[in-house]
Amino acid sequence: MELNDIFSAIIRNLTPTNERLGFKLKERSDDAVIFSGDKGVYRLIHDSESNILSFECAYGDDGGETEFNTISRLLVDPDDTDEREARSVSNDLNDEIENLFKVKKQVNLDKVKMPKAVAKSKAKSGIISYDVDTLANRFGALYPEYKDIIKQMIVDYGEFLPETFFREYGNEKIFGIIKNGTEQEQKKLFKLLGEIFEDGTNEVQDVIAVTILGEMKNDPDMMAVADRYMTEYMAGPVHEVNKVTAKKNKYTKKLENPPAYKPKKRKSFSLTNALNNPQNQN
Repeated sequence: MELNDIFSAIIRNLTPTNERLGFKLKERSDDAVIFSGDKGVYRLIHDSESNILSFECAYGDDGGETEFNTISRLLVDPDDTDEREARSVSNDLNDEIENLFKVKKQVNLDKVKMPKAVAKSKAKSGIISYDVDTLANRFGALYPEYKDIIKQMIVDYGEFLPETFFREYGNEKIFGIIKNGTEQEQKKLFKLLGEIFEDGTNEVQDVIAVTILGEMKNDPDMMAVADRYMTEYMAGPVHEVNKVTAKKNKYTKKLENPPAYKPKKRKSFSLTNALNNPQNQN
């Protein structure tokens, strides 16, 4: 194909993306095309000596003074390029343009539902166990200021990610209460954690014992507060976890740099399994 025909094919294949993002063809020459819109400007420039097609963009259009950044370079040899290859190049460029300029649609979080909680009667009767969605729901009910964060996580990822939420947001609240909260605040916190732990899935038990309370790292003052309110059923695993997380070892390295989140069903709480499988969200 002639270079001019290659540019025509690319322009044609980029049309849906350009229309969706508000870009219009601003300028075209023998070796370059420029598109501009409210979101910025980008250009494709072909070097005849190297046969490199450079994709460059800027988030502001200042005419001749625009400072472009090179995003990618593609080998486009007119002698070896046919319609199919031009379409392949266009697909690569489409992905680049979408990633650079697409703006996420704003979502009204008031219309996003919180994760559904398992009913207390069903959990106590053994029909079904409390899960991480229950933990999210009840944590949001006790601390309403975190509801929008939980909802936004569901919008962004399609589910509640317990490891990410508590490491980045929830633990700060929890440890603030353990260290400086009133007796009533501490009692409410551990009642929530204790109830869910006692009748919860292995996954939610891991989150509570390792991701949340394991981060106390055997601190004497925090452990003393926890011991005042933890049930005997929860206290044993929490103490065992903290003996491990207080030290630098292969388990704590995994907790600091956990592998991809892959929930596994287990018959009962296991310290080794919990530490070997820290759940981390994308």
